[in-house]
Amino acid sequence: MKKFLLFQAFTIALAIQLQAQWNVETVPNPHEKNNKFVSNPDNILTNNEVSNLNNLIQESEDSTKVQVAVVMLKSIGTAVPKEFATALFNKWGVGVKGMDNGLLILFVMDQRRVEFETGYGLEAILTDAKCYEIQQNYMIPRFKEGYYSQGMIDGVLKSLEITGGLSANSDSLITSSENYSSKTDNNNNPDPNYNSSYHSFLGYYIRFTVLAIFLYIILFSITLFQSDCFIKYKTLRIFTLYIWFLIFPIPFVLFYYFTKNLMETWRNTPRISPKTGRIMHKLSEKEDNQYLQAGQITEENIKSIDYDVWLSDEPGDILVISYKRWFSEYSSCPKCKFKTYFKEYDRVITSPTYSSSGTGERKHVCKNCNHSAIVRYTIPRKTQSSNSSSSSGSFGGRSSFGGSSFGGGSSGGGGAGSSW
Repeated sequence: MKKFLLFQAFTIALAIQLQAQWNVETVPNPHEKNNKFVSNPDNILTNNEVSNLNNLIQESEDSTKVQVAVVMLKSIGTAVPKEFATALFNKWGVGVKGMDNGLLILFVMDQRRVEFETGYGLEAILTDAKCYEIQQNYMIPRFKEGYYSQGMIDGVLKSLEITGGLSANSDSLITSSENYSSKTDNNNNPDPNYNSSYHSFLGYYIRFTVLAIFLYIILFSITLFQSDCFIKYKTLRIFTLYIWFLIFPIPFVLFYYFTKNLMETWRNTPRISPKTGRIMHKLSEKEDNQYLQAGQITEENIKSIDYDVWLSDEPGDILVISYKRWFSEYSSCPKCKFKTYFKEYDRVITSPTYSSSGTGERKHVCKNCNHSAIVRYTIPRKTQSSNSSSSSGSFGGRSSFGGSSFGGGSSGGGGAGSSW
Protein backbone atom coordinates (compact mmCIF):
# COMPACT_ATOMS: atom_id res chain seq x y z
CA MET A 1 0.00 0.00 0.00
CA LYS A 2 2.81 2.39 0.89
CA LYS A 3 4.60 1.68 -2.38
CA PHE A 4 1.36 2.25 -4.29
CA LEU A 5 0.85 5.65 -2.65
CA LEU A 6 4.46 6.60 -3.40
CA PHE A 7 3.97 5.57 -7.02
CA GLN A 8 0.82 7.69 -7.24
CA ALA A 9 2.63 10.69 -5.75
CA PHE A 10 5.49 10.22 -8.22
CA THR A 11 3.05 9.97 -11.14
CA ILE A 12 1.25 13.17 -10.13
CA ALA A 13 4.53 15.01 -9.66
CA LEU A 14 5.72 13.80 -13.07
CA ALA A 15 2.46 14.92 -14.69
CA ILE A 16 2.86 18.36 -13.18
CA GLN A 17 6.41 18.61 -14.47
CA LEU A 18 5.32 17.54 -17.95
CA GLN A 19 2.57 20.16 -18.06
CA ALA A 20 3.23 22.84 -20.66
CA GLN A 21 5.17 25.70 -19.11
CA TRP A 22 5.37 28.93 -21.03
CA ASN A 23 8.02 31.61 -20.83
CA VAL A 24 8.09 35.18 -22.09
CA GLU A 25 9.87 34.15 -25.29
CA THR A 26 7.50 31.33 -26.23
CA VAL A 27 4.05 32.78 -25.52
CA PRO A 28 2.39 33.36 -28.93
CA ASN A 29 1.87 37.05 -29.75
CA PRO A 30 -1.69 37.20 -31.17
CA HIS A 31 -1.20 40.62 -32.74
CA GLU A 32 1.95 39.59 -34.51
CA LYS A 33 0.31 36.48 -35.90
CA ASN A 34 -3.16 37.64 -36.97
CA ASN A 35 -3.68 41.20 -35.68
CA LYS A 36 -5.73 39.97 -32.72
CA PHE A 37 -5.53 40.52 -28.96
CA VAL A 38 -6.09 37.20 -27.18
CA SER A 39 -3.29 34.64 -26.72
CA ASN A 40 -4.91 31.32 -25.85
CA PRO A 41 -2.32 28.60 -26.65
CA ASP A 42 -3.68 26.11 -24.11
CA ASN A 43 -7.27 26.44 -25.39
CA ILE A 44 -8.61 27.50 -22.01
CA LEU A 45 -11.16 29.57 -23.94
CA THR A 46 -13.23 28.30 -26.87
CA ASN A 47 -12.78 29.77 -30.33
CA ASN A 48 -16.11 31.60 -29.98
CA GLU A 49 -15.05 33.12 -26.65
CA VAL A 50 -11.73 34.25 -28.11
CA SER A 51 -13.57 35.80 -31.07
CA ASN A 52 -15.96 37.68 -28.79
CA LEU A 53 -13.09 39.06 -26.71
CA ASN A 54 -11.17 40.10 -29.81
CA ASN A 55 -14.23 41.93 -31.19
CA LEU A 56 -14.82 43.76 -27.90
CA ILE A 57 -11.21 44.87 -27.60
CA GLN A 58 -11.04 45.94 -31.25
CA GLU A 59 -14.18 48.07 -30.90
CA SER A 60 -12.76 49.75 -27.82
CA GLU A 61 -9.40 50.36 -29.46
CA ASP A 62 -11.04 51.92 -32.51
CA SER A 63 -12.60 54.62 -30.31
CA THR A 64 -10.01 55.18 -27.56
CA LYS A 65 -6.65 53.92 -28.94
CA VAL A 66 -6.27 51.96 -25.67
CA GLN A 67 -4.68 48.60 -26.44
CA VAL A 68 -5.54 45.47 -24.49
CA ALA A 69 -3.86 42.06 -24.62
CA VAL A 70 -5.33 39.00 -22.91
CA VAL A 71 -3.07 36.01 -22.18
CA MET A 72 -4.55 32.71 -20.96
CA LEU A 73 -1.93 30.16 -19.84
CA LYS A 74 -2.04 26.91 -17.89
CA SER A 75 1.45 27.26 -16.45
CA ILE A 76 4.50 29.50 -16.38
CA GLY A 77 6.42 27.13 -14.14
CA THR A 78 7.87 28.78 -11.05
CA ALA A 79 7.97 32.25 -12.60
CA VAL A 80 6.36 35.08 -10.63
CA PRO A 81 3.19 36.13 -12.50
CA LYS A 82 3.71 39.86 -11.88
CA GLU A 83 7.27 39.80 -13.19
CA PHE A 84 6.15 37.63 -16.09
CA ALA A 85 3.37 40.09 -17.00
CA THR A 86 5.73 43.10 -16.87
CA ALA A 87 8.32 41.38 -19.05
CA LEU A 88 5.72 40.14 -21.55
CA PHE A 89 4.08 43.57 -21.73
CA ASN A 90 7.38 45.27 -22.57
CA LYS A 91 8.43 42.53 -24.99
CA TRP A 92 5.23 42.89 -27.00
CA GLY A 93 5.06 46.68 -26.55
CA VAL A 94 1.35 46.79 -25.71
CA GLY A 95 0.02 50.33 -26.19
CA VAL A 96 0.64 53.16 -28.63
CA LYS A 97 4.26 54.29 -28.73
CA GLY A 98 4.65 57.55 -26.81
CA MET A 99 1.21 57.20 -25.21
CA ASP A 100 1.99 53.94 -23.35
CA ASN A 101 -1.74 53.30 -23.03
CA GLY A 102 -1.68 49.52 -22.92
CA LEU A 103 -3.22 46.92 -20.63
CA LEU A 104 -2.14 43.28 -20.43
CA ILE A 105 -4.27 40.79 -18.51
CA LEU A 106 -2.41 37.58 -17.62
CA PHE A 107 -4.28 34.47 -16.44
CA VAL A 108 -2.19 31.62 -14.95
CA MET A 109 -4.28 28.57 -14.15
CA ASP A 110 -1.94 26.41 -12.06
CA GLN A 111 -0.93 29.34 -9.84
CA ARG A 112 -4.60 30.47 -9.69
CA ARG A 113 -3.50 34.03 -10.39
CA VAL A 114 -4.60 36.94 -12.56
CA GLU A 115 -2.40 40.00 -13.17
CA PHE A 116 -3.19 43.40 -14.67
CA GLU A 117 -0.17 45.15 -16.19
CA THR A 118 -0.75 48.78 -17.18
CA GLY A 119 1.34 51.13 -19.30
CA TYR A 120 2.64 54.41 -17.93
CA GLY A 121 -0.06 56.41 -19.72
CA LEU A 122 -2.89 54.28 -18.34
CA GLU A 123 -1.85 54.24 -14.67
CA ALA A 124 -3.85 57.38 -13.84
CA ILE A 125 -7.06 55.84 -15.22
CA LEU A 126 -6.61 52.19 -14.30
CA THR A 127 -4.90 52.72 -10.95
CA ASP A 128 -3.51 49.79 -8.97
CA ALA A 129 -6.49 50.02 -6.62
CA LYS A 130 -8.99 50.09 -9.50
CA CYS A 131 -7.33 47.06 -11.13
CA TYR A 132 -7.57 45.14 -7.86
CA GLU A 133 -11.21 46.18 -7.45
CA ILE A 134 -12.08 44.90 -10.93
CA GLN A 135 -10.41 41.57 -10.19
CA GLN A 136 -12.09 41.11 -6.83
CA ASN A 137 -15.58 42.19 -7.93
CA TYR A 138 -15.82 40.90 -11.49
CA MET A 139 -13.25 38.14 -12.03
CA ILE A 140 -12.18 36.24 -8.92
CA PRO A 141 -15.73 35.14 -7.93
CA ARG A 142 -16.15 33.66 -11.43
CA PHE A 143 -12.72 32.03 -11.46
CA LYS A 144 -13.40 30.37 -8.11
CA GLU A 145 -16.48 28.76 -9.67
CA GLY A 146 -14.48 27.55 -12.67
CA TYR A 147 -16.07 30.03 -15.09
CA TYR A 148 -12.81 31.32 -16.54
CA SER A 149 -14.26 32.76 -19.74
CA GLN A 150 -17.06 34.54 -17.89
CA GLY A 151 -14.60 36.02 -15.38
CA MET A 152 -12.29 37.20 -18.14
CA ILE A 153 -15.07 38.76 -20.24
CA ASP A 154 -16.48 40.53 -17.17
CA GLY A 155 -13.04 41.88 -16.26
CA VAL A 156 -12.33 43.06 -19.81
CA LEU A 157 -15.75 44.69 -20.11
CA LYS A 158 -15.31 46.62 -16.87
CA SER A 159 -11.77 47.68 -17.82
CA LEU A 160 -12.94 48.93 -21.22
CA GLU A 161 -15.83 50.75 -19.61
CA ILE A 162 -13.45 52.59 -17.26
CA THR A 163 -11.07 53.54 -20.08
CA GLY A 164 -14.02 54.87 -22.11
CA GLY A 165 -13.95 52.19 -24.75
CA LEU A 166 -17.41 50.86 -23.96
CA SER A 167 -20.24 52.76 -22.31
CA ALA A 168 -22.64 51.13 -19.89
CA ASN A 169 -25.34 51.06 -22.62
CA SER A 170 -23.02 50.05 -25.45
CA ASP A 171 -24.56 47.69 -28.01
CA SER A 172 -21.49 45.48 -27.89
CA LEU A 173 -21.67 45.33 -24.11
CA ILE A 174 -25.29 44.17 -24.24
CA THR A 175 -24.56 41.69 -27.02
CA SER A 176 -21.58 40.23 -25.18
CA SER A 177 -23.51 39.96 -21.94
CA GLU A 178 -26.23 38.07 -23.77
CA ASN A 179 -23.68 35.76 -25.34
CA TYR A 180 -22.25 34.84 -21.96
CA SER A 181 -25.24 34.89 -19.66
CA SER A 182 -28.55 34.23 -21.42
CA LYS A 183 -27.30 31.74 -24.06
CA THR A 184 -30.30 31.59 -26.40
CA ASP A 185 -30.44 29.98 -29.83
CA ASN A 186 -31.23 31.77 -33.09
CA ASN A 187 -34.97 31.45 -32.45
CA ASN A 188 -34.62 33.14 -29.03
CA ASN A 189 -35.50 29.91 -27.27
CA PRO A 190 -33.63 29.07 -24.06
CA ASP A 191 -30.68 26.77 -24.60
CA PRO A 192 -31.35 23.49 -22.75
CA ASN A 193 -27.61 23.12 -22.14
CA TYR A 194 -27.63 26.45 -20.34
CA ASN A 195 -30.43 25.26 -18.03
CA SER A 196 -28.44 22.13 -17.36
CA SER A 197 -25.36 24.20 -16.55
CA TYR A 198 -27.40 26.42 -14.26
CA HIS A 199 -28.75 23.47 -12.31
CA SER A 200 -25.28 21.95 -12.14
CA PHE A 201 -23.91 25.23 -10.78
CA LEU A 202 -26.79 25.45 -8.29
CA GLY A 203 -26.04 21.93 -7.09
CA TYR A 204 -22.36 22.74 -6.52
CA TYR A 205 -23.27 26.02 -4.86
CA ILE A 206 -25.59 24.29 -2.39
CA ARG A 207 -22.90 21.72 -1.58
CA PHE A 208 -20.31 24.41 -0.92
CA THR A 209 -22.80 26.33 1.21
CA VAL A 210 -23.46 23.23 3.32
CA LEU A 211 -19.70 22.67 3.68
CA ALA A 212 -19.21 26.29 4.78
CA ILE A 213 -21.98 25.95 7.36
CA PHE A 214 -20.44 22.70 8.58
CA LEU A 215 -17.06 24.42 8.94
CA TYR A 216 -18.67 27.20 10.97
CA ILE A 217 -20.39 24.68 13.26
CA ILE A 218 -17.10 22.83 13.82
CA LEU A 219 -15.17 25.99 14.73
CA PHE A 220 -18.01 27.28 16.87
CA SER A 221 -18.08 23.94 18.72
CA ILE A 222 -14.35 24.28 19.37
CA THR A 223 -14.95 27.62 21.10
CA LEU A 224 -17.38 25.94 23.51
CA PHE A 225 -14.50 23.90 24.95
CA GLN A 226 -12.13 26.87 25.24
CA SER A 227 -11.89 28.82 28.47
CA ASP A 228 -9.65 31.58 27.09
CA CYS A 229 -11.81 34.27 25.48
CA PHE A 230 -8.93 35.42 23.26
CA ILE A 231 -8.59 31.93 21.74
CA LYS A 232 -12.35 31.90 21.15
CA TYR A 233 -12.06 35.28 19.46
CA LYS A 234 -9.29 34.12 17.12
CA THR A 235 -11.07 30.85 16.30
CA LEU A 236 -14.17 32.51 14.84
CA ARG A 237 -12.53 35.69 13.58
CA ILE A 238 -12.23 34.36 10.03
CA PHE A 239 -16.03 34.49 9.70
CA THR A 240 -16.05 38.26 10.07
CA LEU A 241 -14.53 38.58 6.59
CA TYR A 242 -17.02 40.02 4.11
CA ILE A 243 -16.24 37.27 1.59
CA TRP A 244 -18.42 34.80 3.49
CA PHE A 245 -21.71 36.63 3.23
CA LEU A 246 -20.88 37.87 -0.26
CA ILE A 247 -20.52 34.29 -1.53
CA PHE A 248 -23.02 32.67 0.86
CA PRO A 249 -25.49 35.46 1.77
CA ILE A 250 -27.81 32.89 3.29
CA PRO A 251 -27.15 32.12 6.11
CA PHE A 252 -23.80 33.91 6.57
CA VAL A 253 -25.31 37.38 6.92
CA LEU A 254 -26.90 36.13 10.13
CA PHE A 255 -23.71 34.28 11.10
CA TYR A 256 -21.72 37.48 10.56
CA TYR A 257 -23.73 39.59 13.00
CA PHE A 258 -24.03 36.72 15.47
CA THR A 259 -20.25 36.21 15.36
CA LYS A 260 -19.50 39.94 15.67
CA ASN A 261 -21.64 40.16 18.82
CA LEU A 262 -20.01 37.06 20.26
CA MET A 263 -16.52 38.38 19.60
CA GLU A 264 -17.36 41.74 21.15
CA THR A 265 -18.62 39.91 24.24
CA TRP A 266 -15.49 37.74 24.43
CA ARG A 267 -13.23 40.74 23.99
CA ASN A 268 -14.82 42.55 26.92
CA THR A 269 -15.35 39.57 29.25
CA PRO A 270 -13.42 40.04 32.54
CA ARG A 271 -10.23 38.02 32.55
CA ILE A 272 -8.30 36.09 35.15
CA SER A 273 -4.67 37.11 35.47
CA PRO A 274 -2.33 34.31 34.33
CA LYS A 275 0.22 35.59 36.89
CA THR A 276 -1.80 36.10 40.06
CA GLY A 277 -5.15 34.47 39.34
CA ARG A 278 -6.96 37.71 40.22
CA ILE A 279 -9.79 39.25 38.23
CA MET A 280 -8.63 41.92 35.76
CA HIS A 281 -10.47 44.91 34.33
CA LYS A 282 -10.05 46.45 30.89
CA LEU A 283 -8.81 50.02 30.49
CA SER A 284 -10.36 52.52 28.10
CA GLU A 285 -8.55 53.59 24.91
CA LYS A 286 -7.32 56.77 26.62
CA GLU A 287 -6.26 55.04 29.81
CA ASP A 288 -4.30 52.21 28.17
CA ASN A 289 -1.81 54.49 26.39
CA GLN A 290 0.30 54.89 29.53
CA TYR A 291 0.95 51.13 29.51
CA LEU A 292 1.80 50.89 25.80
CA GLN A 293 5.10 51.51 24.05
CA ALA A 294 5.38 54.42 21.64
CA GLY A 295 5.39 52.00 18.70
CA GLN A 296 2.22 50.32 19.94
CA ILE A 297 0.48 53.69 20.25
CA THR A 298 1.52 54.48 16.68
CA GLU A 299 0.12 51.12 15.52
CA GLU A 300 -3.18 52.02 17.14
CA ASN A 301 -3.20 55.49 15.57
CA ILE A 302 -2.66 54.13 12.06
CA LYS A 303 -5.04 51.22 12.78
CA SER A 304 -2.63 48.43 11.87
CA ILE A 305 -3.01 46.81 15.32
CA ASP A 306 -5.40 47.52 18.19
CA TYR A 307 -4.42 46.82 21.80
CA ASP A 308 -6.40 46.02 24.92
CA VAL A 309 -4.75 46.55 28.32
CA TRP A 310 -6.02 44.64 31.37
CA LEU A 311 -5.05 45.31 35.01
CA SER A 312 -5.70 43.60 38.32
CA ASP A 313 -5.46 45.17 41.78
CA GLU A 314 -1.94 43.74 42.11
CA PRO A 315 0.83 46.25 41.25
CA GLY A 316 2.57 45.40 37.98
CA ASP A 317 -0.02 42.81 37.02
CA ILE A 318 -0.62 43.90 33.41
CA LEU A 319 -1.89 41.97 30.40
CA VAL A 320 -1.61 43.47 26.90
CA ILE A 321 -3.52 41.75 24.08
CA SER A 322 -3.08 42.68 20.42
CA TYR A 323 -5.70 42.48 17.67
CA LYS A 324 -4.22 42.72 14.19
CA ARG A 325 -6.20 43.93 11.22
CA TRP A 326 -6.78 41.41 8.43
CA PHE A 327 -5.58 43.75 5.71
CA SER A 328 -3.27 46.72 6.13
CA GLU A 329 -0.87 48.74 3.99
CA TYR A 330 1.61 48.56 6.87
CA SER A 331 4.19 45.85 7.49
CA SER A 332 6.77 45.17 10.18
CA CYS A 333 9.58 47.73 10.26
CA PRO A 334 13.00 46.08 9.85
CA LYS A 335 14.42 48.43 12.51
CA CYS A 336 11.86 48.89 15.31
CA LYS A 337 9.81 45.76 14.45
CA PHE A 338 6.47 47.53 14.84
CA LYS A 339 3.82 47.26 12.13
CA THR A 340 4.30 50.84 11.02
CA TYR A 341 6.27 50.43 7.78
CA PHE A 342 4.61 51.53 4.53
CA LYS A 343 5.37 52.38 0.90
CA GLU A 344 5.56 56.16 0.51
CA TYR A 345 5.99 56.15 -3.25
CA ASP A 346 6.94 54.07 -6.27
CA ARG A 347 7.94 56.13 -9.29
CA VAL A 348 9.86 56.06 -12.54
CA ILE A 349 13.18 57.93 -12.48
CA THR A 350 14.25 57.31 -16.06
CA SER A 351 11.97 55.77 -18.67
CA PRO A 352 13.30 52.81 -20.64
CA THR A 353 14.17 53.20 -24.31
CA TYR A 354 14.89 50.76 -27.09
CA SER A 355 18.61 51.07 -26.41
CA SER A 356 18.71 51.18 -22.62
CA SER A 357 16.72 50.07 -19.59
CA GLY A 358 14.97 52.50 -17.27
CA THR A 359 15.17 53.05 -13.55
CA GLY A 360 12.45 53.06 -10.92
CA GLU A 361 12.56 54.09 -7.29
CA ARG A 362 10.53 52.77 -4.37
CA LYS A 363 10.61 54.29 -0.89
CA HIS A 364 9.40 52.76 2.40
CA VAL A 365 9.11 54.75 5.63
CA CYS A 366 8.34 53.81 9.23
CA LYS A 367 5.83 56.05 10.98
CA ASN A 368 7.21 55.06 14.37
CA CYS A 369 10.99 55.34 14.19
CA ASN A 370 11.21 57.24 10.86
CA HIS A 371 13.48 54.58 9.41
CA SER A 372 13.39 54.79 5.63
CA ALA A 373 14.73 52.74 2.76
CA ILE A 374 14.95 53.67 -0.90
CA VAL A 375 15.33 50.88 -3.43
CA ARG A 376 16.29 51.46 -7.04
CA TYR A 377 15.20 48.84 -9.56
CA THR A 378 15.65 48.29 -13.26
CA ILE A 379 12.83 48.65 -15.76
CA PRO A 380 13.42 46.38 -18.79
CA ARG A 381 14.25 48.25 -21.96
CA LYS A 382 11.80 48.40 -24.80
CA THR A 383 12.06 45.75 -27.47
CA GLN A 384 11.73 46.50 -31.16
CA SER A 385 9.81 43.88 -33.13
CA SER A 386 11.30 42.64 -36.36
CA ASN A 387 8.32 43.96 -38.29
CA SER A 388 7.88 47.16 -36.31
CA SER A 389 7.77 49.16 -39.53
CA SER A 390 4.15 48.16 -39.88
CA SER A 391 3.33 48.34 -36.17
CA SER A 392 2.97 52.09 -36.09
CA GLY A 393 0.02 51.82 -38.42
CA SER A 394 -1.60 48.92 -36.61
CA PHE A 395 -2.90 50.84 -33.65
CA GLY A 396 -5.17 53.84 -33.54
CA GLY A 397 -7.58 51.89 -35.73
CA ARG A 398 -7.67 48.72 -37.77
CA SER A 399 -4.46 47.97 -39.56
CA SER A 400 -4.34 47.17 -43.24
CA PHE A 401 -1.18 45.14 -42.65
CA GLY A 402 -1.81 41.59 -41.53
CA GLY A 403 0.48 40.08 -38.94
CA SER A 404 1.53 43.39 -37.34
CA SER A 405 2.95 43.62 -33.82
CA PHE A 406 1.68 45.73 -30.91
CA GLY A 407 2.25 49.48 -30.94
CA GLY A 408 5.43 49.92 -28.90
CA GLY A 409 4.05 50.84 -25.46
CA SER A 410 5.87 50.17 -22.20
CA SER A 411 5.13 49.54 -18.53
CA GLY A 412 7.02 50.11 -15.30
CA GLY A 413 5.09 47.54 -13.28
CA GLY A 414 1.77 49.30 -12.75
CA GLY A 415 -1.35 47.26 -12.10
CA ALA A 416 -2.39 44.66 -9.56
CA GLY A 417 -2.86 40.93 -9.10
CA SER A 418 -5.25 38.61 -7.29
CA SER A 419 -5.38 34.93 -6.42
CA TRP A 420 -8.36 32.61 -6.14
